[in-house]
Amino acid sequence: MRRILKNIVLIIPVLLIGTGIKASEYYCVEFPATSRDTIIQTDSLSFEGTEILKSSLKEDKKPHSPKKATIMAMILPGSAQVYNGQWWKVPILYGGIGATVYGLSWNMKYFKKYRNAFVDYTDYLNALEKDPETPYPANASWDKLMRPGSTAEAFNSSQRKRLQEQLKTKKDNYKRNRDLLYIVSGGIYLIQIIDATVFAHFYDFEVNDDISFNVRPSTGFSPVSGGTVGLTLTFNF
Repeated sequence: MRRILKNIVLIIPVLLIGTGIKASEYYCVEFPATSRDTIIQTDSLSFEGTEILKSSLKEDKKPHSPKKATIMAMILPGSAQVYNGQWWKVPILYGGIGATVYGLSWNMKYFKKYRNAFVDYTDYLNALEKDPETPYPANASWDKLMRPGSTAEAFNSSQRKRLQEQLKTKKDNYKRNRDLLYIVSGGIYLIQIIDATVFAHFYDFEVNDDISFNVRPSTGFSPVSGGTVGLTLTFNF
């Protein structure tokens, strides 16, 4: 029985080494054929069979297509980010799109109001110049843009001119804001396409897990400068 147990004890370490098990510690394994210990150092627990399977699956996997990501981004903004595995960018993207659409709607609404009021008020002033007895229109469009209860019916010539200029300034401001938001929306659309394409190119880019930085002393000799002492920096990636 002791002999059997002794054989089992000797066989187990051999089997562990043969199956490729690696542990994140230092093990000292003593073999009869040597007189010194062998140190085995690794930094992860893995099985060679599993690594081979992962490598095989990776080779069978279809490569990530930047062309496909670009087309997806052009058709449906945000879909390429999901394809690239960066789904967290989608809420940011659609938050920007939503804010832009709201701004466009707001500025378009008031641009139309001030444009109509400016045109109507200009027509009224032109008619008033031709006929000073021209009646003040009921429910005038420009009165709706003034403070509640206010009206321009009793304005003198200078006040009318100032009101006309204010309506034109407001109209132009809302038109400029609308046009800028059109440019912003186009910029957002282009940026998300560029973002999707760039990150699709880097999707399969890998960095070696063995990243290390070594510092060691070094010496040298030159007939000109003589002996030198320094440090050697080695960066592996």
